[in-house]
Order: sequence, then C-alpha cells, then structure tokens
Amino acid sequence: MTTPAGWYDDGSGNRRWWDGLQWTEHVVTTPQPAAAAPASPSTEAAEPAAESATPGTPAGVAAQESAPFAPARESVPEPAPFAPPYMMASAAPAESAYAPGPAGVAYPGAAGVPGAPWAAPAAQPPATGVSVLGVIGLAVVVIGIVCACIPVIAIAGWGLLGIGFVLSLVSLFLRGRKWPGITGMAVAAVGAILAVSVSLIVLGATSTREGESTPLSAPSERPPADDGSTSGEGEDPSDIEGAEMVTFEELEVGDCLPLVDYGDEGEIYELPVVPCEQPHTDEVYFIFDVEDGEFPGDDALTQAASDGCLAEFESFAGIPYDVSILDFYSYQPTKTSWIRAGDRTVQCIMYSYEDVTGTLRGANY
Repeated sequence: MTTPAGWYDDGSGNRRWWDGLQWTEHVVTTPQPAAAAPASPSTEAAEPAAESATPGTPAGVAAQESAPFAPARESVPEPAPFAPPYMMASAAPAESAYAPGPAGVAYPGAAGVPGAPWAAPAAQPPATGVSVLGVIGLAVVVIGIVCACIPVIAIAGWGLLGIGFVLSLVSLFLRGRKWPGITGMAVAAVGAILAVSVSLIVLGATSTREGESTPLSAPSERPPADDGSTSGEGEDPSDIEGAEMVTFEELEVGDCLPLVDYGDEGEIYELPVVPCEQPHTDEVYFIFDVEDGEFPGDDALTQAASDGCLAEFESFAGIPYDVSILDFYSYQPTKTSWIRAGDRTVQCIMYSYEDVTGTLRGANY
C-alpha cells in the first residue's frame, strides 16, 4: 500500500508535496499565529487594589493580591517529524530518476488512475482441415474427364463429370478449406471443353471414314459394251488420257464420259470427264431431282430415275427411245447420301455401243 500524492505536514510546521514516492521541493509555509501584546501596568488598576487592601493584611499577601495576574504559558510539545506510512516497494522504476530536466528539480506526479481490466481475448476457432467432400468432388471430376474422352464410355464420363461438379459446388458451403471445391469446379469446366473437343474430333473422323466408304450415287444396270468400243476395264479412270475426275454434284448436261467397266463395283464416288472431241461412249443428257421425303428404297428410286430419264431421251437424241440404237442408264442417290447429304439428284447418261466423237445431242439414230 502506498500513500497517495498530496500536501502533507513535513514535521517542520510546513506543508510539503508528497508525490507518492518521495518528498518534493514544493513547500507551503504555514502562517504562525500572532503573539498577544503584554499588558501594560495600569495605575488605575493598582489604585483600587491598594485601596481595597484592608488594614492588617500582611504586606506580602497584599503585594501578591495587588500584583497583576499573568496567565502561565503552556508549553506545546514540538511535533515529531512526518514519516510516511509503511510502503511496499514499487515494481515500477521511479520515473523521476530518469525524467529529463535539470538535476534536483522534481514535479508533482498526477494521481494514479485505476486501470480498467483488460478484456479476455476471444477464443480462437479450432483450425479446420481440408473439405472431404471437395476432395471427393475433385477426384470424381478427374475420373469423369478421362472417361468422357474415351468414346466407348463417354456417356458415363459425362455423368461423372456432372456429379463431380455438383459435389465441388456443395463443398463450398461446408466447413473446411475451399480450395478443393474451387479447383474441382475449374477442372470440371476445362474438362468439359476438352471432352467436347475430343468428341467432335472423333465424330468428324468417324464421319469422314464412313463418307469415304459410302458412295454418293449408285449406277443403274448398264448393258455390256460391244467389241467396237474402247473399254477401260481394269484401268484406273483417273489414268485415262485427258480425263478429269469430277464429283456427281459437278456434273453438267453435255459432259462426255469414256467407257469404264467398274466390274462388280456398284457404288461410285467420282466420274472421269473427257473432251467430247475425244473418242468416248457416254454423255450426260439430263439431270433432275426426285421428290423429297423419306428414302423410298433402292428399287423404287431406281424406277423413278428410269422413268424420268426415259421421258427426256427423245428430246435429247432426236428420236424416240424405241427406234434409237442408243441407250441410257442413270446414277441415283444411295440411302446414306439421301439421309446424310440430302442427295436427291439423278443424272441421266446416254451412251453408244461404239466410240463416238462429238456430242450425242440430235444424233437421230
């Protein structure tokens, strides 16, 4: 316990400032009470006293009675020097010893203000680990991406990819670290793009292979050539002199074709076109489209092509088909080209059993 700072009697009759630790140089002098003036002997007082003295009174007694009364001054004990009460040693170092300023000068310290108790720190939340659901979602996403890139199990892969994305999303709302869920969602988005790209590439490659193995048109049955014509049996049509390979879409009326024996090959992709001044046997004389709708079947389509070509034979050859020595055949769509390519075109080909030079238009034979 310490004595609070304040003004106290220092034992010398003065009040000195106590700063809580030691006396300072600040002193307030206590004013002394004024001494009473000595009473002057009064003749008037002595005279009555003398007169009042009765005869026969002893002189000493009369003198004592006539002497003025002076009260005796009581002795006041000197106050003991002030000693501050017992104080415990302060744990804090005395600031006055280290305070700047000239030596020997001290200043009264401010009264101590009781400090407010410090608030206890809030309890730290327990450290959370990695979200298990987020890790599971990330793993499912990775497996889904791998499966989605394999054509055979692509559907299962897409399902796993969606499940992993949902699990990663849900993990963001649970306690635990969020990076597995965020990573799972990001990987799912990138994996979806990758899986779509792989699917398109595989689909395109498959379509290309099927397109290469599927003809655009199939020829109707053509009678065998006579000995007078030049047949390219066993010869590559592209090796024929002056021939230019064109697709069926590029064929036009008046294009001349050399005789090519395709053997048992019933489906063709391209045809060789040669100048009509060069010996040839075939010529395109009519092109038309059959009615749209569902694929009618090979037999029905062949019959429709034959009827359409026969109707235009006389207008190109100059004489009816029944009296002409020329003949015709046609190229019509296959089921694959009908469905995938929307092919509805029929090419009518007029041919001679012998090589001819020039066009067959208006041949009249």
